[in-house]
Amino acid sequence: MSFSRREFIATGAAVGAGLVLANCSDSASSGIKDLQARLTGSVLVPRDPRFAEENLPANDRYESVTPMAIAFCETPEDIQTCVRWCLREGVQPIARGGGHSYIGASTTDGLLIKTTAMNTVTVDSRAQTVTVGAGAVNANLLSALRSGPLMVPIGTCPSVGVTGLTLGGGIGDNSRWAGMTCDHLESTRLVVANGDIVEASATENPDLFWALRGAAGGNFGINTSLTFRLLEIPKQTITVYGMRFTGKEAIVAAWSAFDRLMLGASDELSGFTGITNVKPPGVENKPAPGYPAPFPVLSIDGCFQGDENTARAALAPVLELRPTDVIFGEMDYWSAQLNWLAVAEMPKHGLEECSRFTNSPISLDHLAELVDRVLAAPGGTEDANAEVRLMCWSGGRTNRIAADATAYVHRSDNHLLRPAVWWRDQPDSMQRDLLAWTGDTFGFISTFTQPGSFQNWPYAAQKDWQQAYYGANFDRLRQIKQRYDPSNLFHYAQSIPV
Repeated sequence: MSFSRREFIATGAAVGAGLVLANCSDSASSGIKDLQARLTGSVLVPRDPRFAEENLPANDRYESVTPMAIAFCETPEDIQTCVRWCLREGVQPIARGGGHSYIGASTTDGLLIKTTAMNTVTVDSRAQTVTVGAGAVNANLLSALRSGPLMVPIGTCPSVGVTGLTLGGGIGDNSRWAGMTCDHLESTRLVVANGDIVEASATENPDLFWALRGAAGGNFGINTSLTFRLLEIPKQTITVYGMRFTGKEAIVAAWSAFDRLMLGASDELSGFTGITNVKPPGVENKPAPGYPAPFPVLSIDGCFQGDENTARAALAPVLELRPTDVIFGEMDYWSAQLNWLAVAEMPKHGLEECSRFTNSPISLDHLAELVDRVLAAPGGTEDANAEVRLMCWSGGRTNRIAADATAYVHRSDNHLLRPAVWWRDQPDSMQRDLLAWTGDTFGFISTFTQPGSFQNWPYAAQKDWQQAYYGANFDRLRQIKQRYDPSNLFHYAQSIPV
């Protein structure tokens, strides 16, 4: 009989949680039955066969966190009912759409409110707006807009929730020319801490609307829908590109050249670099001095809103360094979004990421140290690895809005330096080693980068998160939190405090 680790964990969680429920007071059991009777959707408790699988977040690091029940909401009124029930029962409500929180913010031992059924996308071509339900993910939005002349800038992972993406700012390949996702938010409806459904826009609850554009999800209520202003696509044909460099010396030179180029690039050019310790077959675990090809490899990928010749000219300083592999091609705008820029869906896994903004070129010595750190990182396999990326998605249009115009404060920052680790079905010792590498590398990059970090990619061990995520906007966010959620009903690790 075969039995996977995931099945073992899921079964153990269900059995263990079922025992807890069996020992709960009659009033708690009665309360859950009352909640079920009031919902359009269903409620699962730990003894239900589907409970363990439905409870799994995208980040396996938090798979052991078990709620007392899972409520599947189908309408805004369902969410309202859940929040009011939590108020009455003294239970923590946590919403989950895509479930991709890096710090487990969509996990709880209270009531898990799943909005995945609320994934409708309604396009109003005449008004040039699109309204998405609380549970819509990037793939739903792309599917509704594809082949049309209008877009809204979103992220690159198809299964990430649009709500969480927007509330934390939202960046992607199109941000430099199209702006942040949150900058296109026209209005949103949400259930606030007193159980009311309210509208937030420039004219209704404007202080709340200000906060919801960049303060990260789950701080002020549970959103039921979001309406965005659509943007006309300027070029129906764009250019996508990829370059590869091998060997430490070539990697450092190319990384530096791309970093410097992007700091002064036009809005139309976007891209990122990446280096990982995943070794191709046949490569020794410890590379020889000088790191001979084919390992390590620096990847540079991105897009340009224009023709291939202009794209090549814009990237000439990097192309002149003679990459080992080059690909350029013109593609239909929507084909590029779906087939080149969207990341492939990965099997369930654990991960941790951290970030710091950079506003000036990273020195050659620091880049060389980053290469060494990646190569010395634990793992080096498809199932346990480390990487560092330089995300050149900010700047351009994202920085033409004042830092205090929305809660998203990073309006003078440019690139994001992002170390990350990834694992699947690994022993605790490997997970600890990978997490330790992240912490050590975060400490290193903090010595030469800006003090700001990206709140959409929160880091669980970050001690200065209040200032790193929100800077000068933090005090105002606390004031708004005190107004709309004075009892701190909506809370999680690194949530805005009262």
